[in-house]
Amino acid sequence: MPGGEAKGFAAIAQKFVLTGTSSMMAEGATFPIDITKTRLQLQGQPDFVGTKHGFVGMMGNIMKNEGIGGLYAGVTPAIARHIPYTGFRAIGYEYIRAFFCGDKPKEQAPLLAKMAAGMTAGGIGQAIAVPCDLIKVRMQGDGRLVAAGKLDKPRYTGLFDAFTKIKAEAGIGGFYAGCSPAILRAALVNLGELTTYDSAKKAIVVYTGDNLKCHLASAICSGFVASLCSTPADVAKSRIMGQAKLPDGTMPYNGTFDCWAKVVRNEGPLALYKGFVPGWLRLGPWQLVFWVSYEQLRIMLSCVRDISRES
Repeated sequence: MPGGEAKGFAAIAQKFVLTGTSSMMAEGATFPIDITKTRLQLQGQPDFVGTKHGFVGMMGNIMKNEGIGGLYAGVTPAIARHIPYTGFRAIGYEYIRAFFCGDKPKEQAPLLAKMAAGMTAGGIGQAIAVPCDLIKVRMQGDGRLVAAGKLDKPRYTGLFDAFTKIKAEAGIGGFYAGCSPAILRAALVNLGELTTYDSAKKAIVVYTGDNLKCHLASAICSGFVASLCSTPADVAKSRIMGQAKLPDGTMPYNGTFDCWAKVVRNEGPLALYKGFVPGWLRLGPWQLVFWVSYEQLRIMLSCVRDISRES
């Protein structure tokens, strides 16, 4: 990721602010696709009732039953999640890659170093952001429970209400239900996303130059690989974080591998890739909005700094 003109701690702080702001813009722009993907993944839950839909049908069903606002259920924790998650993974990737590369310049970084850096940065970033991710998944799933008559109204009115209620019901540990598949998914997303974007841009920029066309092509490539790597873990994350107790008081899933085994046994192997297409459709635009926003904000900040120095 290109750096600003600031040095040392100021450079890190600048990147954190810029990546956080850019990721929030990207998340807000693509959130309706994300909630549709999550609802598709929750269709196989033991408590699911109603008609199963595809991507277009699901988005239409959400708007029909919950209104346009239903496509943005959980958007607040989703945006809040990206402040620590993307802030750390985008910055941490560069430093972790440098650690694995040793004295080699970043242009010569081997693929394995990029993969290790992407997985490490993504996993650590998600470990920090799990509570917001949990709240997002639950708020995204409440609409279907209300529509099915299992809830009279959504469990949470917002981010802070969710924090208060979850802490009262389950303590601090309640925020980390489903943390293993969430961290695994983030590590795999970043394995595919950062590594592929880094490598694709290096290959494409030779033919197109460092411009919007290059960024879009790189984003499409990285989004496909990231979705391919991470969708099974994403399915497990959505189901474990969104699960409710069965009539006998037990939980449907005991962990990632138990979830995968039950999904394959009850719904077939392809069920592990529920939400793959919307996941891919979202990652491409998400990265495009993110990278373009980041670059423009960085240029604006540099201009402001230059004007300030001149005055």
